[in-house]
Amino acid sequence: LPKRGFKTLNKNLTAILNLSKIQNILDKTENEIKSTLDLKILKDKKLVNKKYLKLKILGTGEIKKALEISAHFASKQALNKIEKAGGKVSIIKK
Repeated sequence: LPKRGFKTLNKNLTAILNLSKIQNILDKTENEIKSTLDLKILKDKKLVNKKYLKLKILGTGEIKKALEISAHFASKQALNKIEKAGGKVSIIKK
């Protein structure tokens, strides 16, 4: 097998967002994002790259707004903080 120019076929294309990043997105786009957030909305608003296939939410930071998030993965800390703010997380199984 060649040592140079080899590209792996098994790519992990997961966008990783912390709660602090989500809060910054909400602050910048107050009127555009109402109450739901998912990977399609993030791609449409050009906040994440189009190459990502999955979304992972991590619990670093705080979130102030009640928000319904659809993601493929979420940490326990992120789930607790979102529910504490009055939001809801839907885990997508594929």
